[in-house]
Amino acid sequence: MPGPNSRRKTRYADLAALAISGVLAAFAPMQVFLFSFAVLGPLHYLTEIAWLNKKKFYLGDSAVPRWVYVLAAVAAVVLSLASGLLKHDMWFWAVGAMLLISLSVLVRNAYVMTAVAVVALIASFFLRTWVFFVAAMVPTLVHVFFFTWTFMVSGALRERERSLTKWVNPALAAVIPVLLMFVPMHYGRLGGFWLRAESMTFVSIHAKLAGDLHHTVVLNGMLLKDPVVAGLMRVFAFAYLFHYLNWFAKTELLELHKIPRREWAAIALVYVACLASFGVSFRFGFMVSSFLSVLHVVLEFPLNWHTLRFVAGNHGFEPAKRWTQRWLGAGAQAA
Repeated sequence: MPGPNSRRKTRYADLAALAISGVLAAFAPMQVFLFSFAVLGPLHYLTEIAWLNKKKFYLGDSAVPRWVYVLAAVAAVVLSLASGLLKHDMWFWAVGAMLLISLSVLVRNAYVMTAVAVVALIASFFLRTWVFFVAAMVPTLVHVFFFTWTFMVSGALRERERSLTKWVNPALAAVIPVLLMFVPMHYGRLGGFWLRAESMTFVSIHAKLAGDLHHTVVLNGMLLKDPVVAGLMRVFAFAYLFHYLNWFAKTELLELHKIPRREWAAIALVYVACLASFGVSFRFGFMVSSFLSVLHVVLEFPLNWHTLRFVAGNHGFEPAKRWTQRWLGAGAQAA
């Protein structure tokens, strides 16, 4: 278990990552967002998948064997990315199915699992926002921001020292995106490269969120003249850049140096190939990077459930603690 000095170093590194991410996101949101996703992202996905494999994907004594879960994750991602060819949107069903399967790391009660599946299925027919949230937001903004923040809270709860300083980083991570939404920054005209890259990547998510705020995303050089659109771009840029820097800041805690050299060689090879795919075309590179991105997201679901259970069930949330112990069975106490 990491000692206090290791956690303190990580805390300082996280603070630096928060400052760097906030400043860069404010000054060049589009460029920072796309650079983070295309360059830093693949290295993060590959190293985290290797680390999760070392931890047996946190499946523990889940009813789902590890190899079955990994194969299901790969199949779900392939199915999701093939939605365009199949002429049917499979994102919601693929991500939703993996969320349910991964919940087996905590839930031992078949009736509870069935009830969750039925409620989610019914909700999908009546709440289109729910479908969008699961399909688009869980693998993107929820993963890079909410779960990163949850891990920071979990780390603070695990520290034995009773000091308010350990809560500074989680507080800043929550406050900075709010401030970035309203920063009165002005930007020059965007070049064609950045506009083409945006049109091939997350434009549908940005457009949906902007629409919810009664604005329209228009892909032209004046894109960031709209303060709401610019604010959304800053938030995405901050969330993605900090997510990646936060991961690399935890090198000592995660013990990435213990990954075998052969795995590092494989990581380096795939990473270079991923970067080269962007040289072929940004759309092709985006598809390759998206495969790794969504794959690492769904492979992390079991860890996400464990972390949420730890935060909600063990530290001051007595109703949640009693509920988890009553309904989720032994898995709620074993994580």
